[in-house]
Amino acid sequence: MKTLIITIITMLITCHSFAQDIEDSPFGFHPAGIFKPGYQNNGFADAESIGVKWTRQGVNAFWFLIQPDLNETTFDFTMYDQQWLAVPEGMNILANIAPQGNIDEGYCEPGSYLPIDSTKYVRFVRATVERYDGDGIDDMPGLVNPIRRWQVGNEPNARILSGFAELQRLTYQAIKSACSDCVVLNGGIAGLGMISGSDYVTNFETDYKPILTALAGQYVDVFDFHWYGNATGDYRLRNPDGGQDVLAHLQAALAETGFPDDMPIWITEMGSYSGDPGPMPFPPFSDLPFQTEGQQAGDFVKRHVYSLAWGVKKIFPAFGLIEGFKYDDGYFDYTGLIYDGTGSNDLGLGVKKLAYFSYKLMTEKLEGSNWDNIQTLTDGTDNVYAYKFTRAETGEPVYVAWWDWFDEPGYSEGDTKIISIEVGDVDSVRVTRAVPDAESGVDLNENDYPAFFTSETRPVINGAATITLGENPVFVEPLATPTSVGDETGSPAPEGFRLAQNYPNPFNPQTTIEYQIPNTGHVALRIFNVQGQEVRTLVDENRPAGIHSVPWDSKDNLGKAVSSNLYFIQLRADEFIQTKKLLLLR
Repeated sequence: MKTLIITIITMLITCHSFAQDIEDSPFGFHPAGIFKPGYQNNGFADAESIGVKWTRQGVNAFWFLIQPDLNETTFDFTMYDQQWLAVPEGMNILANIAPQGNIDEGYCEPGSYLPIDSTKYVRFVRATVERYDGDGIDDMPGLVNPIRRWQVGNEPNARILSGFAELQRLTYQAIKSACSDCVVLNGGIAGLGMISGSDYVTNFETDYKPILTALAGQYVDVFDFHWYGNATGDYRLRNPDGGQDVLAHLQAALAETGFPDDMPIWITEMGSYSGDPGPMPFPPFSDLPFQTEGQQAGDFVKRHVYSLAWGVKKIFPAFGLIEGFKYDDGYFDYTGLIYDGTGSNDLGLGVKKLAYFSYKLMTEKLEGSNWDNIQTLTDGTDNVYAYKFTRAETGEPVYVAWWDWFDEPGYSEGDTKIISIEVGDVDSVRVTRAVPDAESGVDLNENDYPAFFTSETRPVINGAATITLGENPVFVEPLATPTSVGDETGSPAPEGFRLAQNYPNPFNPQTTIEYQIPNTGHVALRIFNVQGQEVRTLVDENRPAGIHSVPWDSKDNLGKAVSSNLYFIQLRADEFIQTKKLLLLR
């Protein structure tokens, strides 16, 4: 085993910059809801538990389903009322709308995406958007989550048909006429080109860029593309045939065709898998290698962090939280985070993969960040990647770092790389591995979360923390004081009073507060809401000198769970008073 050592100086690499969206969270799923016969937790409970804030549900709003008889003027929204009413309050919806899907239902002109009757199609689009926009006019009864994001069709470059640019224009204008402040996405770019020998860029230039050219900078508010692949570097958004930066190429094409420089970019289909996908009926997925759950989990973190750092605003892993999509034992049946009980490499219906818990940890660490100010500390130097996120409410930083060991010449299992990250004027950092330790002896279930994540406290010397990287990404969080001195085991008492920032922060549902007192005395540690009302008393008693750690389970003094919001933790000891902000995001 060998160890490589490098130093990361926090010199910033210029990243792409985009305007911030209204609903800031980037964490979505396609779809977030689970509807699997025999699964005991169907619905959105799993999605809410791991911090998913967006859903792109499975059934598009198709004209042929909502208006099955074009000679009638009535619409049947029954299926869609059920689909979207099931989405819990606080989870944003991205909806797709189009005349029909890949099967010719007779609602489009032959060989074209254009509807057979544009007037009737526009009426259908207006009625559908109006029903779900939440403006109080002709809304669906019981509407909980208004739909303010609409996507026109899906992957038009996957089928060689004419007229998609005109369909985009027609649908865009119809949506805006019903809901002027609704946001409209293009039909995303098909993304099957991440395996060796494939050429995403050429396919885009041939089959999709002509659509952008025809649109001439209009009729799209958010640009979408799709990206899949394996866990050995595909997250870097590089074209396998030639190595071009795909994101930069798409941005250049948008500018060239008249779209604004700050056009928001989303990835509404992203995939990373575990297991051994069987032969696929089409390339390039016929030769994918076996990947462990750990590889999938680490890749999920990399795909989100890297894309967010380079300006992507929303990311929707596909297809679904639970495995099973085409049921052909292929790639798309292995991208879920929960086993569905069928196919090879399956551990049983409802068993959660490592990636399920890694996703949950990632959202807890990063949710609430200032997504327009993610700093790139190093972007591939010596195969190391490191990024700094800053929580918008508190200003607290969170660092994410990893080493692409699979690109390291002469790598042997167990090799490590030591890096140094400048973290500023703090005493120590907490380093948490982003992939659960399957050998920890703790059961991998939600009751024991997050006990199976390996975490350690590292000292900060001259403003820098030394971190050892292995095969998995890590989260690095500055702490106000070291936790290894002044505790109740006989170590020297700390000098002075101090209240540390809680960790994690933002959090859901539990966080930990550390404080230090230099002498034995009465301590009061209380949680307050933004109105100044007491929510919870955590400590109200005499405590010995030292550093103390107290958990808060986001419940009030009556044992009732409190809602997402900004809270304050206040420490009173002798004449000392200090307050910190806490951000609960459910």
